[in-house]
Amino acid sequence: MRGVLKIGGSVVGQSPLPVWVQELQQRLEANDQVLVVHGGGSLISDELDRRGEPVEFVEGQRVTSDQALAVVLAVLKGQVNGRLVAFLATHDIPAVGVSGIDLGLLTSETVSPRLGRVGQVTAVDPRLIEGIWQMKALPVVAPLAGDGAGGILNLNGDVAAGALAGAIGADYLVFYTDSGGVREVASDPASLRSGVSRQQALSWISDGTVSKGMIPKLKAGFSALDAGVKRVVIGGYAPGQGTDLLA
Repeated sequence: MRGVLKIGGSVVGQSPLPVWVQELQQRLEANDQVLVVHGGGSLISDELDRRGEPVEFVEGQRVTSDQALAVVLAVLKGQVNGRLVAFLATHDIPAVGVSGIDLGLLTSETVSPRLGRVGQVTAVDPRLIEGIWQMKALPVVAPLAGDGAGGILNLNGDVAAGALAGAIGADYLVFYTDSGGVREVASDPASLRSGVSRQQALSWISDGTVSKGMIPKLKAGFSALDAGVKRVVIGGYAPGQGTDLLA
């Protein structure tokens, strides 16, 4: 099978062994072709704060000025991607770090002037992913994209993961989260839902039941289902470990 795992940048170096690494190892042992998409949101925000730059989000997507884009590039490519590849090596997982810019993997156009240098994916060229799989290695993708005119755009990691999953014909797409899935009450772990329909998700987005980073996960997840991905889950791959999105 083929799968996409989306993880946050803060998971690098977690110990003793993060659930996502355990599940990744299981999928690789089953001879799945897997790729990992990582974020870096908290590290980017920390660096922006350190530089005195504003940190702002709209519906879970980072507003990215030209100054912020420089930080995004430095953190995603210069820190998180390399550290993640090195971290995976300590668990005997051979990985290759790339970004959506490389070999035209991801092409995008700006979402809106309000978000600045943030892209929405318009094309995916999976040749780079296929080549890494042929080397029996794991692609680790930083969510950046070219704009087709020599420029670079920041991508929400969930959006990138959803687009890649659709393009490679993934059997599954997993968004790993600290919350363990979609909660009807954000602060109450007991309100975790085992499954969420599109209608319910849109209603919760509209009334504010879900907010911030959960919004792009839900939207990207349902877009991936529309593109033919067989299973999308927020939380974890194992049954009962997250929230399945119901087509």
